[in-house]
Amino acid sequence: MKRFLGNGKNFNLLIFPFLALAFFILIALSNQHVFRNDKAVMYTYIKSARQGRIGYGFNSYYGNDISFAGLEPGDLILGAYPGCAYGRFSHAGIYLGKGKIMESYGDLGVNVQSISHYREYSEVCLLRVKADPAVKKRAVDYVSKRQGAMFYPLAFKNGERYWNCTKIMWKAYFEQGLDFDPENDFWVAPDLFYKSHLVEVIREKRV
Repeated sequence: MKRFLGNGKNFNLLIFPFLALAFFILIALSNQHVFRNDKAVMYTYIKSARQGRIGYGFNSYYGNDISFAGLEPGDLILGAYPGCAYGRFSHAGIYLGKGKIMESYGDLGVNVQSISHYREYSEVCLLRVKADPAVKKRAVDYVSKRQGAMFYPLAFKNGERYWNCTKIMWKAYFEQGLDFDPENDFWVAPDLFYKSHLVEVIREKRV
């Protein structure tokens, strides 16, 4: 009996790595297009890690004095810290109007903040989505209804339980027929919005 129990414990220890490997293989086979795309977010993470860039970047107060004048509901705001692992930009938000943005961050989850906190970033970029005002209003309504939802930094695009700063913006416009990620990556990085043909740069400034 003791020998049988011992073998059972060894079996339990071995089955989890095999299940994890099988799960990874299943994901890889179902998403071969992502692994073939050398611009996929995961490859950006790997390259950044090799260069010593991990996470959000060098968080500090940089006093960026970019003007927020002329922003309209549905506009997108990108912020950058030096050394960010995600690419050029570290964070993103969507403008609600009256100096307020909706974003998803840390233990606050999806929440409304003052746009003024983008003064903290070393670089800020304001983007206008090339869409009818009615489309942008529906995108704003979408994110507004999810205030208080949970945050997870590596939230996959599927599902509506967990969010990060970029997923909620992508999803809000995806539901309106605009896809900022035509390559269908696992995650949406802030840089994808900046590079998209669906936006135009209103202004940008680096400290």
